[in-house]
Amino acid sequence: MNFIIRSNASNVETNNAQHIAESHSLGDAWIHEEATLEGRSISHCCPGARQTRFVVHSGPIPQALLVDDQTCCNCNIQHGLTSPEFDSLDPNDIGNVEFYHEKLFSNGITCGLGDKRCPCCCNLPYLETMDPTGKKIGESRYICDMCLFVPKVDVFDEHDNKVYRLRPDTCCGGCCVLCRSGGEKGRCLRVPWVIRDPTTNMPLKCSQQSTGEDAQVTSLWTGLKRACQKKEAYFLNFPETADKNLKATLTGTALLIDMSFSEDQN
Repeated sequence: MNFIIRSNASNVETNNAQHIAESHSLGDAWIHEEATLEGRSISHCCPGARQTRFVVHSGPIPQALLVDDQTCCNCNIQHGLTSPEFDSLDPNDIGNVEFYHEKLFSNGITCGLGDKRCPCCCNLPYLETMDPTGKKIGESRYICDMCLFVPKVDVFDEHDNKVYRLRPDTCCGGCCVLCRSGGEKGRCLRVPWVIRDPTTNMPLKCSQQSTGEDAQVTSLWTGLKRACQKKEAYFLNFPETADKNLKATLTGTALLIDMSFSEDQN
């Protein structure tokens, strides 16, 4: 499973004023996942449970991993925790490893099938963010509390200090997710995960002051292609206080949200 990080936002809003990713000033980058077939197979019943690693490379994705329409669609059955398809590629084409995110097996955010699910409250999904040398620079953890219908992720720095909380806006006394209307292009009718101060729960402003928007992670509508293929896109708007390590960690937060809330569908 591969992802592409792009520094433009043509499917986000008309004026292209936002950026999808700023972490480590990569511009364009790409991510490949290392996870076993066996681990992926439990995603439907226990989303977010599998052991995995997401490796972030600088530069464009190698042409060998692209299909005819220039989308990243390289799928191989993988039983180990490494990706053998990269062995035949020139290291210069793969790009430098900027950072990576990894986790061991855990519980999912829920367990069960279809609409018959039970929320899990311990050993919940997480992603640790590491620099290329293996030093931990941050962590994202899914959180369970009394408000089970409102998903939450806490972000920690390299010293295990809680820096951000991500959750949607709420209604009904904080017990339910507040629905959204409006929004341009891919963000039409989408509910953002707003990045908040962990103490006050107040939204933090994004790093691009001209927009006046809240910092957020938002799942985008990818168009009519979604009827034919499983393809996810996310809009990342970093807080103005985030340094490069926290931006890298928030990239992992978006991946944690994806594997916890998108992979149990269909």
